[in-house]
Amino acid sequence: MTNYVYQLRRPFIITILALSIILQSGCGFKDIDKRIFVLSIGVDHSDNEEKPYKITLKLAVPSGSIKETGTKYTYLTKESDSIASAVRLLKSHVDKEIDFGHAKVIVFGEEILNHEMDEVIDFFVRRRDIQMMSWVAVGNPTAESVLKAEPSSEKSGSHALFNYFDQDGVESVYIVSTYLFDLQRRLSEKGYDPILPVLNSSENKKKIVVNSSSLLANKKEPLNLSPEETKLYNVMANNVEKLNQTVKKDDLLFTVSIDASKANYKIITTQKHKPILKMNVTMKGVIEEANQPMNPQKLTTYNKYVSKDLEKQLTELLTKLQENEADPIGFGLRYQASKLHTKNTFEEWRELYPELSFDVHVKVSIMSTGIVE
Repeated sequence: MTNYVYQLRRPFIITILALSIILQSGCGFKDIDKRIFVLSIGVDHSDNEEKPYKITLKLAVPSGSIKETGTKYTYLTKESDSIASAVRLLKSHVDKEIDFGHAKVIVFGEEILNHEMDEVIDFFVRRRDIQMMSWVAVGNPTAESVLKAEPSSEKSGSHALFNYFDQDGVESVYIVSTYLFDLQRRLSEKGYDPILPVLNSSENKKKIVVNSSSLLANKKEPLNLSPEETKLYNVMANNVEKLNQTVKKDDLLFTVSIDASKANYKIITTQKHKPILKMNVTMKGVIEEANQPMNPQKLTTYNKYVSKDLEKQLTELLTKLQENEADPIGFGLRYQASKLHTKNTFEEWRELYPELSFDVHVKVSIMSTGIVE
């Protein structure tokens, strides 16, 4: 009888112990009024070699009333020998727990790009409460100046930088969106170089302009791409929509609004011929502006003007990337994936890339000359 009672009590005791462990694990939870949320993180290089990292956190200050308007933020800045130690020290600067769960933007100062980026992002990819879907960007002149910029259009509780990258706000062909996981992948992948958008803050900190990009390749000095070059990169790499192309031919000046574009390419290598990268780009749009009347009967001629102009610009950009040994589109990765053998394919690509010639063909279809009444 005693053994029977013991067998009945044993599962009950185990259940009680398991429930007690679960209840104890909940002691780490903190109420929302005991937390302060980080919206964005800035990393700059300081002038102090003993403490090279300067960390800036932009935190949202909760409002006491939903009817209260205006932007309310607070900023924390600290220099340290590592990013992790700087964050630990910053926790002693506020009376609430710093929560990184809402941090969506990580901004690197221009000076930090000249250092080993694998070491810089190591903290962010290891820390479990920082999203790998966070956007990464370059801050000009510094990450701190960008984070402290507060555009007049920025609403309380939100962050203007989010709207630049999530495609729910502004949609621009001049903006490159790069995620943290993609940056880490490109830094470690052979034949696919990282490219980051550049955030430029005005002197009065009331405006942020995002229309250029910075390219990191082969651990060299960053290669800056102009707004037009950034646009062309997006055309080749991201099949963007809603872009304009202005063409000047003699006395005729007109702008085409592109509604859809698609680019594809292939790398052709034979033993008897020089390696060639053939790229085909197709676009559709309408004429948006012109300095003289446009004849609907001459749409074929206008198509040729735009196509030739884009072919020239794309070839010039591809040549610039080749001369700087940069590959943000992933030509090298495509070459390695298309070979049956897997040994020394990247070394083959490094020898082949400088000899590569570009054959770019653009087909533009202008649907109409616009509506003129």
